[in-house]
Amino acid sequence: MLYQTPANRRINTLFRILTRANPIWGHNVRAYVSQDSVSIGGVTKVVTEAKRPEYVPCNYYRDGLGQTSLNHLKWMMQKDVLGQDIFLLGPPGALKRNLAMQYLELTNREHEYVALSRDTTESDLKQRREIVKGTATYFDQSAVRAATEGRVLILEGVEKAERNVLPVLNNLLENREMHLEDGRLLIPAARYDKLREKYGSEELDKWKLVRVDDNFRVIALGLPVPKYRGNPLDPPLRSRFQARDVGTMSYQVGVKRF
Repeated sequence: MLYQTPANRRINTLFRILTRANPIWGHNVRAYVSQDSVSIGGVTKVVTEAKRPEYVPCNYYRDGLGQTSLNHLKWMMQKDVLGQDIFLLGPPGALKRNLAMQYLELTNREHEYVALSRDTTESDLKQRREIVKGTATYFDQSAVRAATEGRVLILEGVEKAERNVLPVLNNLLENREMHLEDGRLLIPAARYDKLREKYGSEELDKWKLVRVDDNFRVIALGLPVPKYRGNPLDPPLRSRFQARDVGTMSYQVGVKRF
C-alpha cells in the first residue's frame, strides 16, 4: 500500500464527501404556501398579485419536492429577500431552468427570459431600433422591461455570450442604472423617489429619467467554465452575482419528479 501524506488524505476525504450521491442535511426543509406569503425552511417572502399573470411560470412547482430542490429554493429565497442577483451553475440539462421557474411560480413572480448565444448583441438586451412609418423607433427589450416592470430577468447560457455583451448589464446589476439608446436613463428606485419628491414627476419625465423597480432581480444560468466550453464571466461582472452549484439530482429524485 502506497504511503499517503496527510494533505493527500484530507483531499481524498473531502473528495468522497463532495461526490456523495445523497448529501446529508442537518434537518428536513419544508415549504409552506399561503395566499399572501411563502415560507421555506424558516425563510419567508411576501407574495403579491401579478400585474401580468401570463408572465408567471406555471406547472413547474409541485408538492413533494425532494430536500435537494427545497434547499436550492430556500437559498434562492434568501438571496431574493436580500435583494441580490443569482447565478446558478451546473452541468448541461434543464435542472437550473426548472429551479428558477419553480421559484418564480412559487413566489408568483413575473419574468423575462433571454437565451444567450454567440449571436446575441447589446440591442437584444437593451433596445432594438426599428423603422416604423419611415421613422426610427426604439423598442425596449427584456432587460429594460424587467427593470422597469419589476420582473425577474432570466439569462440562460451566459457562457455562450461574447465577452463584450454581458458587461452591458454590469452597471444595471451593481447600481441599477443604464443608459438607453433613446436618451433615457434608468436609475434606482430610491434615488428616483427622492428626485420626484423634490422636482415632481413631470420634471423627471423631461429629464428622461426612468425608475428601476425595487423587485427587479436577475437569475443567470450557466455552465462552469473551463470544465465546459465557453467564455467565463469577467471578474467585475461575476462579483455582482451570488453563485450556487446546483449539481445533479440522484436517479431516484429524477424519477420521482416525473
